[in-house]
Amino acid sequence: MFRAQQNAFDDAVAKATDENLTSENWEFILDVCDRVTAEDTGPKDAVASMIKRLAHRNANVQLYTLELANALSQNCGAKMHTELASRSFTDALLRLANDRNTHQQVKAKILERMAEWAQMFSKEPQLGIMDQAYQKLKSQNPNLHPPAAPTKRQITDVDRQQEEDELQMALALSIKDKASAAKSSTQKQGQAASSSESGPSQQAAPPQPLPTGTTAATVSRVRALFDFQPSEPGELQFRKGDIIAVLESVYKDWWKGSLRGQTGIFPLNYVEKLSDPTQEELQREAHMEAEVFAEIKNVEKLLTLLSTSSSELNVRDNEEITTLYHSTLAIRPKLIELIGKYSQKKDDFTQLNEKFIKARRDYESLLEASMSQPSQSPYLRQGQPTYGYPPRGYPSQGPPPQQDPGQYYTA
Repeated sequence: MFRAQQNAFDDAVAKATDENLTSENWEFILDVCDRVTAEDTGPKDAVASMIKRLAHRNANVQLYTLELANALSQNCGAKMHTELASRSFTDALLRLANDRNTHQQVKAKILERMAEWAQMFSKEPQLGIMDQAYQKLKSQNPNLHPPAAPTKRQITDVDRQQEEDELQMALALSIKDKASAAKSSTQKQGQAASSSESGPSQQAAPPQPLPTGTTAATVSRVRALFDFQPSEPGELQFRKGDIIAVLESVYKDWWKGSLRGQTGIFPLNYVEKLSDPTQEELQREAHMEAEVFAEIKNVEKLLTLLSTSSSELNVRDNEEITTLYHSTLAIRPKLIELIGKYSQKKDDFTQLNEKFIKARRDYESLLEASMSQPSQSPYLRQGQPTYGYPPRGYPSQGPPPQQDPGQYYTA
C-alpha cells in the first residue's frame, strides 16, 4: 500500500553496479560522481541507493557497490563522507559482512574498505561511527585479518636442491608444452566462452597464498593479498594488489623481490603466484594502449573547443563537445592503469640504472687500484735473478751456457 518513492539515483547506481558487468565501468561510476556533486541531496540519495544494492544477493553487485562507494569517497567531498559514516550505511555493511551467505571475498572487501574509510575519516571526530563499525567488524571476523608473518628460517642444502629440481622440471615441462601450445590455447578459448555464457554471477574462489614448498626458481611474479608493513630493516613494504618481481629465495618462507625501485624480502603467505602473461594477454594490452593513444587527438580537440568557446555557450546543448567528453571519459580508467604500469617500469629502470652506475664505479676503482701497483714482468719467475745478477742470499746458478757465435755471425 505504501510504496517507497523512487530514488533519483537508483537507475544510475544500478547501471554502475550491474551484475552483468565483467569489470568496473568507470564511465558509469564517474557519471554517478558527477551527479552527486551537482545536486544538493546527491550524497544522501546516492548512499540510499547503494544500501539497496548491498542487499542484492549477487556477489558481483555487492563488490561493484563497494567500489562505487570508494570512488564517491575519493571524489565527492565532505558531504559524501558524512553519509558514508552514517549509522544506516555502516549498519548495512555490518549486516552484509555478518551474513553467513555472503561470499568470503565480499566480506574481505568490506573489511578492506572500512579500514580505508576509518583512516580517511580519522581527523573528523563526527565521523567516528565508521571507525567504531570497523573495530566491531574486526572483532567479529578474526579470520579476515592478514596472517602472521612466518619466522625467518635459513634455507638448507635440501631446500636448495629442491629448488634446483623444480627449476629443471619446469624447464622440461616448458619444452614439452610448446608442442601442444595451439591445442591448449583453443581449449582455453572454449572455456572462456562457456564461462562467459554462464554469466559472472558465479564468483571465483578467493585467492590463496603460495603453498608451502613452492620455490622462487619457478615463480617470476607474485601479487600481494594483504598490506605488509616492514618490522625489520631489509623487508619490502607493499599494499594489497601490488605486483612484486621475484628475485630469489632468502629464507624458508621469505623471498626477495623488487617493487617500485625498492628491493627487500617479503613473507610468502602474504602473496599469490602470478603466471607470466600469455601472447593473447600481451596483444590485448598492446591494443588497449593503442586505444588510449588514439584518443589523444580527441582530448586536444576537446580542450581547444572548451578554451575557445564563449562563456555563454551551453555545454549541454553542444553535441560535439558532449560527444568528445564522453569518448575521452571512457579512456580514463585505462589511462590510470597505464600510468601505474609505466610508473613501476620507470622505478625498475631507475633502480637498474643506479645498480649499473654503482657497478661501473666499483669496476673503475678496482681498475685504478690495480694500475697504481707496480707491475711484475710475466717472464720472471719467483726467485729468478733480475738484470743478470743473482738475488742476494741465494747461491749463484753458474755462468750461462755458451752460445754458438755462428748462430748470429758469419765469418
